[in-house]
Amino acid sequence: MSNIAIFRNYLENENVYMEEIKDEDGTFFRTRQSFDNGGSVTVVVEFNKTEELIDLKIFGIANIQNPLKKESLYELLNNLNSAYRFTKFIETDGNISAHYSLFLGETKLDPYHLTDVLLGIIGNAEESYPKFMRLQWA
Repeated sequence: MSNIAIFRNYLENENVYMEEIKDEDGTFFRTRQSFDNGGSVTVVVEFNKTEELIDLKIFGIANIQNPLKKESLYELLNNLNSAYRFTKFIETDGNISAHYSLFLGETKLDPYHLTDVLLGIIGNAEESYPKFMRLQWA
């Protein structure tokens, strides 16, 4: 069974809905997730074509466009990326996202482990959300 099929079956068995989309780069699953502290993000689980690499991404954490805040933003990103071993926060055109890559190689996917990692990244994003909001709205 393919890693994508293993993940799809896991989602169905756990009654978790994630939209499945296939494109030229692979297959990804996405859903919306709300934070207890008010934020809302898009969660993506992306399998490459060979299904040996899975990228976990959290989009929409913050949008900081003010050029006068760039230095403070980069300082915050550096601090968070130093504090979290696995979650890496990235800024692209002012949009803040969190990323983690999981290399499986020839190993079959353990969907429970993947879910644990994904929940950890979501938790890190939610914990960091107020810091980004303070900077965004300052």
